[in-house]
Amino acid sequence: MASSHDSVQALIRVALDDENKYDVQVAAIEGLGFAGGFYARATLLGILSDTNSHHELRVAAARALGHASNRE
Repeated sequence: MASSHDSVQALIRVALDDENKYDVQVAAIEGLGFAGGFYARATLLGILSDTNSHHELRVAAARALGHASNRE
């Protein structure tokens, strides 16, 4: 069984992989928000601050960051 750290790392890979469709990346970003933790928040902040990221991804990261900030 995968640890929570492994799960977050898998979500990060999917969220940052430009080969995935936007809806798949958005789902991974939302998962990071619910998972929370340092690595999830750092990834969400990176997506949010990347002006080259697609608008949908940045919006999803902003929403997810609101969820992630309430989790350790």
